[in-house]
Amino acid sequence: MKEEKIMKAMEILNANWKAEDGSFLYYLHEENNFHEAAFLELCSCISSLSRRHPQDQTVSLKIVFVYGQVLKHLLYHFDPQDLSVISNLPSDYSEKLELLEQNVIHYFQGDR
Repeated sequence: MKEEKIMKAMEILNANWKAEDGSFLYYLHEENNFHEAAFLELCSCISSLSRRHPQDQTVSLKIVFVYGQVLKHLLYHFDPQDLSVISNLPSDYSEKLELLEQNVIHYFQGDR
């Protein structure tokens, strides 16, 4: 069962890394939409991977890339020189970013 959860988490991470249809980065990049369910799924996937892959360089690079893309898109949203505007951006977006950041930090710290 745990292996299935890890495999599903890897599918979610890879989908976000490639910005595939239905992934959080797809919604954010292609539709300029903060999709809450896809965001929570991304956070959960990183949390699951922290139990299994803390030393995996490929997984680590994908997590850093996805995290960086999320931050960039939010910066673009607030840049008055950029035309990108994210719909459905929650008013507590900073708390959402904190949740994502905590999951990323936990991944790199390992399951302690």
